[in-house]
Amino acid sequence: MEHVYYGGMDGPRYERGTGFLLARMGSLTARSWTAFLAAHDLTQGQYTVLFTLKERGSIGQGRIAELVAVDARNIVTVIDALARRGLIERRADDTDRRRRLVALTEAGTAVVQDIAAAAAQEQDVFLNPLSHAEREELNRLLTRLYETHVSSG
Repeated sequence: MEHVYYGGMDGPRYERGTGFLLARMGSLTARSWTAFLAAHDLTQGQYTVLFTLKERGSIGQGRIAELVAVDARNIVTVIDALARRGLIERRADDTDRRRRLVALTEAGTAVVQDIAAAAAQEQDVFLNPLSHAEREELNRLLTRLYETHVSSG
């Protein structure tokens, strides 16, 4: 038996399937998110590093690479770009002078706060057709699907 959500939608049958709809929504949100970051002069990698530093505080470059799932050789380019903009700073670790720590600057902290507020506003616009309860339910269901597939992969 085929389980397809029809939801009263017009259009070809394949456009009504959950997989198709998830893929289309993924594409729409990815384009929207990329445009949002570009408008704030950031890449996804830069955004992820900034928010990781906001959450974790001052940490080493190698640990940042692990946390954001980027090869340690590639994280240097991202960190260099953020440092040139004055959003992060590198300094020697007091406990191990060979190790370099990375931290947000005041300007970096301000950018993170501005982006978080703008992203929340952008999300509200994107999810406007859904009630608060529907948004929570959507998040709950997507999280359950994501965690199930990530943990099994």
